[in-house]
Amino acid sequence: MRNLIRSISKPQQDKPSSESFELFHIVFYSTAIVLVLLSSLSLSASPLSNLLSSINKIIQIRIFSSVLMTSSLKNNYYDVFVTFRGEDTRFNFTDHLFAALQRKGIFAFRDDTKLQKGESIAPELIRAIEGSQVFIAVLSKNYASSTWCLRELEYILHYSQVFGRRVLPVFYDVDPSEVRHQKGIYGEAFSKHEQTFQHDSHVVQRWREALTQVGNISGWDLRDKPQYEEIKKIVDEILNILGHNYSSLPKELVGMNSHIDKVANLLLLDSIDDVRVVGICGMGGIGKTTLATALYGQISHQFDARCFIDDLSKIYRHDGQVGAQKQILHQTLGVEPFQLCNLYHTTDLMRRRLRRLRVLIIVDNVDKVGQLDKLGVNREWLGAGSRIIIISGDEHILKEYGVDVVYRVPLLNWTNSLQLFSLKAFKLYHIISDYEELTYDILNYANGLPLAITVLGSSLFSRSISEWRSELTKLKVSPHKDIMDVLQLSLIGLMEMEKEIFLHIACFFNGREEDYVKNVLNYCGFHADIGLRVLVDNSLIHISDESKIEMHGLFEVLGKNIVHEISRKWSRLWLHEQFYNVVSNNMEINVEAVVLYGPGNEKGILMAEAFLELLILKKVKVSGSLNYLSNKLRYLEWDEYPFLYLPSSSQLDELSELILVGSSITQLWKDKKYLPNLRNLDLSCSKNLATMPHFAEFPNLKRLNLEGCVSLVQINSSIGLLRELVFLNLKNCKNLICIPNEISGLTSLKYFTICGCSNTFKNSKAHGYFSSCLLPSLPSVSCLSEIDISFCNLSQIPDALGSLTWLERLNLRGNNFVTLPSLRDHSRLEYLNLEHCKQLTSLPELPLPAAIKQDKHKRAGMFIFNCPELGEREQCINMTLSWMIHFIQGKQDSSASFHQIDIVIPGTEIPKWFNNRRMGRSISIDPSPIVYDDNIIGIACCAVFSVELFDPTKTRYEWGPIIRLGFKSSNAANSNYVVIPVTLYRHLITVKSNHMWLIYFDRELFFSFLRSIDNTLWELDHIKMEASVMNGQGLHLEVKNCGFRWVFKQDQQPFDSPNNDVPGKEESHEFRPVLWAIEDEAQNRKQDQQPFDSPNNDVPGKEESHKFRPAILWAIEDEAQNRKHKYNKSSD
Repeated sequence: MRNLIRSISKPQQDKPSSESFELFHIVFYSTAIVLVLLSSLSLSASPLSNLLSSINKIIQIRIFSSVLMTSSLKNNYYDVFVTFRGEDTRFNFTDHLFAALQRKGIFAFRDDTKLQKGESIAPELIRAIEGSQVFIAVLSKNYASSTWCLRELEYILHYSQVFGRRVLPVFYDVDPSEVRHQKGIYGEAFSKHEQTFQHDSHVVQRWREALTQVGNISGWDLRDKPQYEEIKKIVDEILNILGHNYSSLPKELVGMNSHIDKVANLLLLDSIDDVRVVGICGMGGIGKTTLATALYGQISHQFDARCFIDDLSKIYRHDGQVGAQKQILHQTLGVEPFQLCNLYHTTDLMRRRLRRLRVLIIVDNVDKVGQLDKLGVNREWLGAGSRIIIISGDEHILKEYGVDVVYRVPLLNWTNSLQLFSLKAFKLYHIISDYEELTYDILNYANGLPLAITVLGSSLFSRSISEWRSELTKLKVSPHKDIMDVLQLSLIGLMEMEKEIFLHIACFFNGREEDYVKNVLNYCGFHADIGLRVLVDNSLIHISDESKIEMHGLFEVLGKNIVHEISRKWSRLWLHEQFYNVVSNNMEINVEAVVLYGPGNEKGILMAEAFLELLILKKVKVSGSLNYLSNKLRYLEWDEYPFLYLPSSSQLDELSELILVGSSITQLWKDKKYLPNLRNLDLSCSKNLATMPHFAEFPNLKRLNLEGCVSLVQINSSIGLLRELVFLNLKNCKNLICIPNEISGLTSLKYFTICGCSNTFKNSKAHGYFSSCLLPSLPSVSCLSEIDISFCNLSQIPDALGSLTWLERLNLRGNNFVTLPSLRDHSRLEYLNLEHCKQLTSLPELPLPAAIKQDKHKRAGMFIFNCPELGEREQCINMTLSWMIHFIQGKQDSSASFHQIDIVIPGTEIPKWFNNRRMGRSISIDPSPIVYDDNIIGIACCAVFSVELFDPTKTRYEWGPIIRLGFKSSNAANSNYVVIPVTLYRHLITVKSNHMWLIYFDRELFFSFLRSIDNTLWELDHIKMEASVMNGQGLHLEVKNCGFRWVFKQDQQPFDSPNNDVPGKEESHEFRPVLWAIEDEAQNRKQDQQPFDSPNNDVPGKEESHKFRPAILWAIEDEAQNRKHKYNKSSD
């Protein structure tokens, strides 16, 4: 027996066969015999009687073993089987019990008197017993007189022992002791049985044992008790048992338990005071309905009434609103559909009856929010504690309806995908070794989609390796119809333009940056913002954390397949082979878009297609000539355009975007053109570009990028006509010697960079140009929000800079000025870069950040690095720290999107505001405070590092090392890190210096770091924050010490609420406001060095240094003194 069990439990390497089932049958049968023998020997003192009784039981098991085995491997037929004596209870107690069970949705077996014939149990009853989860034995006065009931009870008890089922006795008008000891009326019944079965006494003995056993089970004694109350208790107990039994899901539902737990948590089932609505969404074929069905089986027993509407959209199409409401009333209240007359009747009944019950309603496949509104399933009509689950492929429908929370079903991970596929393809929990590589190929194709895994796995069951390879090859050219049919349903509700966007992404842009795709689509006439949002809501695409558009590979296959099947005249070309066939064979097609990525080699390229609107060529080698471009072109992007001009014969009236990065062009075209719709012109890195056309030829231009056009000497003065120009990039136009005065006419300009244009400001007139043109006074270019004039060899920054109060980002690094104008009024400033300003001696007055609207792709911060002449180092630390705290406050007071602030400033010690400090490059962090305390809004970190002199003999690279700050756990492989946002140019670092890097992460960003280390956050006792150096050749960089501080909401109160009570020092150090920290820091500095206002010190006094520090600092110091005095006085 032991060997037999061992043999079946050993993993098989071959495909499953009928022998394995037979083997399991033998093991089960043998085990049942042993259990029966052991059970019988323990219940009686007569060995012979026990042996005869056991043999009889074995015979019964043998008779029904086939049925027993079959039912044990299938789903249960019934929830409850009730054994009772009909003449005692059929028209009273048991009728009420069955009705109560039915109202709760409990499927109970009710026998037919026709089955109770003969001296053995009918096979139909055997199947019903074996297919039931719970047994109720209603023991009435005449129960023992029925040999049929006794046989039924005996079989139920033996079956429940083998399979662990619950038996619930109900003593109806009979004393439990009479049942247990066969006394009284039960004793009389057994006296008759002993006479009838005097030659088969072991049968009577088994019946006695059965009654004794059931009499010892705790149950319900109905004597002198209201039946309706006891019936309710019985039903509640059954619901509790069934809920426990349902916790084990079928093996085919791989990975479902975790989803069920997550949705159950969102439902807040323990809360019975309110009505909660949860939405479930996800891509087609991901298992939304399967999840809801499994969840229904798990939790439905907890409700007074329940309802599962399978396909609301289909019901509405066929039966309308009344049909849907009839289903709800039938499932929840048992009302038959023919009893409901009209819409008024159904609506009124739902409103009046359901509000008294705790109801569970699941509605599947909702494709319009109006369906839910008309259905009448709303919070006001349902009783307290009710729950509504709505399933839709469109997340926007769920949000519009007003669900409390949405659960998006994720794709299966690799482990669950492998298990599901193995069950379908091999009928095993593991793959067969010969099929391993092919299995991985198929799973990569399915990419975690349960529908695809199931369909492909089932289709490959019992097929040979060669057939598997053939199927894989076929899938590359002809996707599986069953998968495509389901996925195509996701497109039904889309508008025509949204479908076109879907096809564009499927054919061209899967995996590309969101902003880039939006830009292309908008210029092609699509409304990309709302279109992409709709696709996201319908789970057709996903925007990754890196802001890239990701589409499931099978949706990409679907989109390309649709393009192929629309007609033979393909509208989109994305393969070099397709393109070559079209061009070479002059095929009759209506091409609207061509997107090709290298390394193709197209000969004789001819773009004469009349309908072509989009052309993108990346790294495609082209030979021959180009004589014509489609007049319908809206978007033209051609990297390394090989020709000297654009074709003169083309009329590009519709062209909105022209991108010729790295082109060989010398000028755009020979003749005059007029492009009224051109919005973006990018000729960056076109090294041969010498002249620009008259800007009146594209009067509506918004973006002009001439970065790296080193042959460009001057800009046409007509640039002043571009009243719509927002973006102007002249970076690294190294030979540009003149910028026209007319640039002051660019009244819409927001972004302007002339970084690296050192020749422009070599002559004495440069500063005049600079003052009058580049930074004019209001109201000309006052809307500038970003200026980059770094590495322009400037020795003076004009006062006009102070007029540009809309500035958000200012980059002045690498210049030679000594001082800067005040920035006090630049409340929108979120980025200031003064790196490598070697002559800078003092900082300007800094603003108090107010309205924060930072771009999600840019980091806020202040960077004062490698400024060796800078004085007032302590003042610099206080000013920048104060600026950071105000910046954090600005985020809390606005809808800012930024999550991180960086500050790099001179410094040798970590400020004491960071109350966790350690020598060295790493420190341990306990993340539990931010996990459990909502008052923590983020974490501030600090690292002090030193930079040694540059040694040119050690490396040939211009850039130096980088510092990165990382977070990792000792027991996890994952980690997160950020890189210091300053550029350590080796040739610019000439003196040894010490700096500190302050960095703030808001709560959301830091949580993302923690979850990337451990998604559950359960095993994160401590994490290590470490500052490390990368690429250290030629420049010695060392991290000396580091620290951190949890930032609380209370840390900001002193700045915006002077009347608030500020906690004293004796209070928790973690909750001390920043005010005390700054004041302590100032006291320490005064003790260690000469005071700021000392007459014996060369450092300017308060009157002299006022221009170097913002007024808020004086206010902070005074406020600190006042509050500290008040606090000490109150303590006395």
